[in-house]
Amino acid sequence: MMWTVNTATGVLVLVLLLVRKNYRAYPAFTFYILVNLAQAILLFIAYRRWGFSSLSSWLFAWGTQIVVACARALAVVEVGGHFLSRYPGIWALARRLLLGCAGLVLLYSGLAGRHQWKLALPSADRGLELSIATVVVLIFLFARYYDVRIERTDRSLAIGLCLYSCFRALNDTIADRFLHGYATLWSLLGMLAFFASLCLWSWALWKSRTETATEENLLPLDVYQSFTPQINLRLRSLNDQLYKIWKPEVPRQ
Repeated sequence: MMWTVNTATGVLVLVLLLVRKNYRAYPAFTFYILVNLAQAILLFIAYRRWGFSSLSSWLFAWGTQIVVACARALAVVEVGGHFLSRYPGIWALARRLLLGCAGLVLLYSGLAGRHQWKLALPSADRGLELSIATVVVLIFLFARYYDVRIERTDRSLAIGLCLYSCFRALNDTIADRFLHGYATLWSLLGMLAFFASLCLWSWALWKSRTETATEENLLPLDVYQSFTPQINLRLRSLNDQLYKIWKPEVPRQ
């Protein structure tokens, strides 16, 4: 039942992305939703054909999950770009941190696979999910510290991505190794966590990003002057210093 509910809610999110034309602002997130829906359909077919306990189903499920996690990582990069697009030097540093996390994940999964090949895919998934959650939290902390103004839709999408990645990492670490007898319960909790993220995304995408921006532009000027992170001296100073470091790669805007 939860599988059906999540699939239907995922279709709703996709419809909102298309109808409200949010896919223009969030192409990577749209791709992630498409990949997630495709995984749900393919897993249903695989389980019907091979059963839940077969090795083929296990390999197929984990293989598709890695693809979904990578798509979710791309969506996080996209949302992070919206957060820090005004500061190319800072965003250049953030991109390098993301690439470094990805490299550590690949190294970690490779080392795990040498000792026991069945741990390679779960380890890779856990590492990716931990990286995604960590990056989102760091971006929020950075925005909080430097008073970077975050658009409502970006904030909601990032929270939903972080929420589910945290649960996936917890599930891969605890349930799959120590709580085998509670696999059904953990599966249900995972679906509920994803349903919560889907509901949050549906609420965030109910209005198009351009409509939200238009409404914000109608606010009085003095309101904007009280929320001007671009004139924050600390942030400008940090951005200028990083720009000098990444200058060959970051064009001045």
